[in-house]
Amino acid sequence: MSVGYSTVQWNRAKRTYDIVAAAGIGAYLLIFVAVSSLINSGDSAISPPILIIRAAGSCAIVLLHIILCIGPLARFSPRFSPLLYNRRHLGVMTFLVAAIHAAIVLGFYHGFGDVNPFISLLGINPNFFSLQAFPFELPGLVAFVILFLLAATSHDFWLKNLSASTWKRLHMSVYVAYGLLLAHVALGAFQTPRGLVAPALMLVGCCIITTLHLAAALR
Repeated sequence: MSVGYSTVQWNRAKRTYDIVAAAGIGAYLLIFVAVSSLINSGDSAISPPILIIRAAGSCAIVLLHIILCIGPLARFSPRFSPLLYNRRHLGVMTFLVAAIHAAIVLGFYHGFGDVNPFISLLGINPNFFSLQAFPFELPGLVAFVILFLLAATSHDFWLKNLSASTWKRLHMSVYVAYGLLLAHVALGAFQTPRGLVAPALMLVGCCIITTLHLAAALR
């Protein structure tokens, strides 16, 4: 390799960015778990692992919506440029939150049987032609792999060695990951009777992202 690897060159702006982002993520997770525990108490109480699964999964999706909105917003106003400048840091945090979600899902639902957890995850449901029983884990797994690749190549080392065009094409796959996550949630969590609030919020988020990108493209 012609370019040597160097650690992240921290400065005050990056530290502040990461501290605020990490604090926001921590606050979201705590508030989600606390509010869900209060709403679902008594006989309808939800076990802590499932609460964390839902908190981390929803947090990762919220973060991905924010990431996808930063680019077009920065085109309309320079006030969003600081968010764009350190967006890769937020992307790595999104992957880490998604990793928490995936790890607990794998251990809680597939880690206590005689079958390898990964084999259990990939082979437990063959209903590929049913919307209600589709193995929603698969689009979530593919999206997680994409997020891992994006997080692993977020450093300038890979930007220089892969070339700007290759790196850009790779990181454009975040839109594929977003579509897969929409399918993962729509075919999974939204199939259970939990009300219309979450689907409505997801629809609003999707509309906001689409509108911002179309507006930025036209501009």
